[in-house]
Amino acid sequence: MKRIFMLFVLFCSACSLAPEYHRPAVDAPKAFSGGLFVKAKPADDLPKGAWWKIYTDESLDNLESQLEGNQDLKAALSRLSQAQSALKAQRALLFPQVNVGAVSQKINTSQNRATYFRGIPYRYSDNLLTADVSYEPDVFGRLANQVAVARQQMESSKADLATLRLSLQAELAADYFTLQALRRQQAALRNLAENEDQYLKLTRALYEGGAVPEADVDEAEIALQNAKAQEQDAELQAQTLIHAIALLLGKPATGFSVHTENGEPRPWAVISLPSRLLERRPDIASSERQVEAANAAIGVARAAYFPEFTLSAQGGFESGQMANLIATPSELWSLGAGAMVNLFDAGLRKALTEEARARYTETVANYRQSVLNAYREVEDSLSAIRQLELEDKSGESALQSASRAADQAGFRYQGGMASYLDVVTAQIQVAQAKQQLALLQGRRMTASVLLVKALGGGPR
Repeated sequence: MKRIFMLFVLFCSACSLAPEYHRPAVDAPKAFSGGLFVKAKPADDLPKGAWWKIYTDESLDNLESQLEGNQDLKAALSRLSQAQSALKAQRALLFPQVNVGAVSQKINTSQNRATYFRGIPYRYSDNLLTADVSYEPDVFGRLANQVAVARQQMESSKADLATLRLSLQAELAADYFTLQALRRQQAALRNLAENEDQYLKLTRALYEGGAVPEADVDEAEIALQNAKAQEQDAELQAQTLIHAIALLLGKPATGFSVHTENGEPRPWAVISLPSRLLERRPDIASSERQVEAANAAIGVARAAYFPEFTLSAQGGFESGQMANLIATPSELWSLGAGAMVNLFDAGLRKALTEEARARYTETVANYRQSVLNAYREVEDSLSAIRQLELEDKSGESALQSASRAADQAGFRYQGGMASYLDVVTAQIQVAQAKQQLALLQGRRMTASVLLVKALGGGPR
């Protein structure tokens, strides 16, 4: 009988009541705008590397290298450590638990107790040395599925950490490029204010000579003050971005400064985007790990319908004298096996199983939503890059035209064929074109960073 029982335990230890896991199907388009899809497979653990180096900006490299000081990132690392410890704790339940104990005591019993008989010692010593082993065979896979849940939760935490790190890297890069664009915009606005000041001085001279009405002076004054206000607003936005970057790096905003390169950055040039790049998105990986954890949790809930088996063994020595504690007559031991099954719980197990299935359905929906959202983010970024590239070309053409017009106005003024007012007006148009171009270039760089983020990292 004992052999039959042990064979049953060994046979069922490999059983699992969790449904066979299949990755949830997601309807996907045939291709991105400019790239074909391929069948996905898990690849989120592949290294993304320092993807921001595609922009070849030393100042950005220096800032990204300091990102490990971010407090949210440190908190996520702690959450991952907690999940790893929880997995170790669940794994420990798969193995026997061994306890060792030792007791030495003097005992004095009541001589007036109901079961006392004369001649029986009422004062004596008792020394006990024991070891016990307990083990729960995982007959129906309950413990194994609990380990699977903890493992997937840990993997999900790891993916969440990667998601947060990528988001922080992208946010830092976007803030940096926006700050860089703002500083170029400030330079254009400063040039605009200088030209508006010259225009105001010229208008006042013309007014004093009776060549223009006083209203022209007021309009020139308004234009100058508007240019100064825009420059001050750009400075405020720049300071706000600097403070945001300090927060991202885990540093106090007071006294923090950011150096930006003077060159004009260029977005990452995208030729084709196969869908396998989405495999690297850690948020999608996290969602799928949650689905796997929920699937294993169904097995845990279903195992509650079946008996729980326990094996136990205890052995040791007990003696009233320490001298003969470790001796054959002092031996004590016990072996046992048990089983327990719930016969009535008023529908508790059924409700818990239904809850586990409903949670699985929820995680499947969340996974599909994360995949669809990933496709949307890539398409949004591609559309933004294409449209902003067209706008940037138009902006460059406008700047070139304004520069040529300013040069012609300068030549005509030197030849006496145009007034200085024409020169100043042309210079103002150049400054405005530079300002608009700086804004467009900043938006293009931000769109490029968002595309990198949407793809789960830069090119390998």
